Amino acid sequence: MALDVRPIADGDTDSVIALWKAAGLTVPHNDPYEDIRFCQRSHNAEILLGFDANGLAATVMVGHDGHRGWYYYVGVAPDRQTSGLGREIMSAAEEWLKERGVGKAQLMIRPTNTRVKAFYERLGYDEEDRLVMAKRFRPAPDWQAGQTETMVIHLEMLARPDREPARPPKIGKRVTLEPMATPSVRFYRFLYNGVGGDWIWVSRRIMDDTALAAVLSRPGAEYYLLQVDGEPAGFCELERNEDGQDVELSYFGLLPDFIGLGIGRYFINAAIDLAWKPATKRVWVHTCDLDHPRALGNYQRAGFVPYAREIEVLPDPRLAGMPLPAEPDERGHAESSLFRDRVAAGKLRLVGENSPPS
Repeated sequence: MALDVRPIADGDTDSVIALWKAAGLTVPHNDPYEDIRFCQRSHNAEILLGFDANGLAATVMVGHDGHRGWYYYVGVAPDRQTSGLGREIMSAAEEWLKERGVGKAQLMIRPTNTRVKAFYERLGYDEEDRLVMAKRFRPAPDWQAGQTETMVIHLEMLARPDREPARPPKIGKRVTLEPMATPSVRFYRFLYNGVGGDWIWVSRRIMDDTALAAVLSRPGAEYYLLQVDGEPAGFCELERNEDGQDVELSYFGLLPDFIGLGIGRYFINAAIDLAWKPATKRVWVHTCDLDHPRALGNYQRAGFVPYAREIEVLPDPRLAGMPLPAEPDERGHAESSLFRDRVAAGKLRLVGENSPPS
C-alpha cells in the first residue's frame, strides 16, 4: 500500500474536515464535527485515515450494525484523486470489517452521483433492489430561510482598451494563459471550487455531474487556464453570443495560493484581450458584494464601467457545505469609491427599471 492507514486521533479533526470539504463530502444537514464525535463514541465504528508523503490523503468512516457493514465519508484529497488512493482506503475499511467477522458491507449513493457509483462498481459492489426508508428524530433544517441576497453589479466595456497587449509579469516564474478544450467535470470543479471557495460561488457547486457537464459544453463557451511554472493558478471563462458581438467574462479568478504574487492585473488584461476579436462590440462582466473586496475596483481600473445593479437570491450556501456569508454591510463593494460615486449620481439603474444604462 502507498498509504499509511491508522485510526483518527486527537488533533486530526480539523484536517479531516478540511479534506471532507475539499472533496465535497459535507452536507448542510450533517455537522461533520458531531459526526466525528458520534463515531468516536461508538464501539462498532472507526474513522480510518490514509497518509502519503504529502500528509493526509484519504479517509473513510466505517462501522457495522451487528450484521452489515456501512461506509461514510469516503474521500480523497482533490489533488491526489485518480491515483488509486480511493481503492486503497476502501481496502483498509473492508479489512477492518472482515477482522470483526462482518460478512457483508453496503452503502448509499444518490442516483445522480454516477461517477461515485462507477467507482464502487469497479470495486465489486453491486446495486441491490432495496427501498430505503427513513424517519427524522430532529426536524430538518429550513434551508429556505438561509437563502442569501447579494447585490450584483453589471459592468461593460464598449471599445477595446487603448493599451499594449497584456504581457506576463516578470516575477521570477513562468506565467502563461492558454486555451483549454471543454474541461472535464472533475477538473472544472477543482478550479471553480478552488477559486470561488472563499466567495460563496455556489450555483455550479451544487449541480450534479450531468447538469454541470451540459453547462460546460454549451455553444459559445471558451475556457482559459492560467499557470505559474506549469501549475494551475486560476481560470477564466468567456461566453460569446451567436454573432460574436457580445462577450461575457462569466467566471474569472485566481486560486488562493496565487493571490498576492503580482499576476492579477496581467490576468484581467489578458482575459480582456482574449474577449476582443474583430466582431466584438461589447464585453461585460458582473461581480457582487460577496466577491473579493478589491474585485469591483480591479474591474473598473481595467476599463469596465458599471451600468446596472440588481438583487440576486442565491441558494443556501450550506447546501454546498459552505458557511453563510457576512451581513451586507460587512461585504466588499463599500471599498470602491468609483462605485459609490456612480450610485450617488444615479448612474446605476436597478435591473427592471425603464431607464437605459448610462
